[in-house]
Amino acid sequence: MSEGYEAAVQAAYKKDGDTSPNREAIRTHKPVLFSNASQTVPANPRLAAMNGFYPRVPWDMTYVVPLLSRGRALGAINFAYPPGQEPGEEEKVFLGAVADQAAVAVENARLFSDARGKAALEERQKLARELHDSVSQALYGIALGVETAREVLPDNPERAARPLDYAVTLAEAGMTEMRALIFELRPESLEKEGLVAALEKQAAVQARHGIRVETTFGEEPDAPLEAKESLYRIAQEALHNTVKHARAANVKLKLGRDFEGIKLEVTDDGVGFDTGGDFPGHLGLKSMRERVSRQGGTLEIASRPGKGVRIFARIPSG
Repeated sequence: MSEGYEAAVQAAYKKDGDTSPNREAIRTHKPVLFSNASQTVPANPRLAAMNGFYPRVPWDMTYVVPLLSRGRALGAINFAYPPGQEPGEEEKVFLGAVADQAAVAVENARLFSDARGKAALEERQKLARELHDSVSQALYGIALGVETAREVLPDNPERAARPLDYAVTLAEAGMTEMRALIFELRPESLEKEGLVAALEKQAAVQARHGIRVETTFGEEPDAPLEAKESLYRIAQEALHNTVKHARAANVKLKLGRDFEGIKLEVTDDGVGFDTGGDFPGHLGLKSMRERVSRQGGTLEIASRPGKGVRIFARIPSG
């Protein structure tokens, strides 16, 4: 297309959008055959923005097909033909199938975008909870310790040392927790050093909760960064549930591969749960399923009350 043609079309649609072939196809949910474009467009003063292009375009007829999904029009696709040609009935059926496939692609892109937005919202909500449960409480304790020290300092300086030591201890713990949260939010080592290194750091983070993590990692898997991030987030969520809900003392974290793809396994010796009912952490398990599904993989969850949890994820290598 000539330079500026697309902008001219947009300008014409804004000015005369209601009578354009595209709007008609979208409104009626039926294809529209727009012929004699080289004469019709210049004759319409409301399409003046396009006049300068039509003497030069190599088509004179446009077959406009709406993009329909679940009874809703998402847009339209235009098929242009040279002068003296137009689509036959069989070709119209084929072009309708092309439009249906395009509509599916557009709808899938929208659903994928919505899913990513939902996942991002869940991550933000989780971070907010973590900040409230750890860092904000540490800051409150620091403020309380410093205020106590300030009150006793004039009369008894020696007594001020204890609340100040308490504030320093909380500050150090708060900084450790903040570093861990930042790493969970943006695991830079995942891209720079790989999935194995990121999982090793995530396992080390659990030590601050008094949980022993036994790791078994093979070689760095050959997979796209998006697939690695999905596996990392699944492991992260599984370990998060272990800390918050399972009350486990020991966790096993394994990463390997077989002929079907990359596999991740997380098991703990915690309290377990009934997989058929509602239970703490079920939203995290739902997030895991969505991540695996987006990568075309599978997720298995096995647990019983008092018998711990086993989470097994497999993602195709490609």
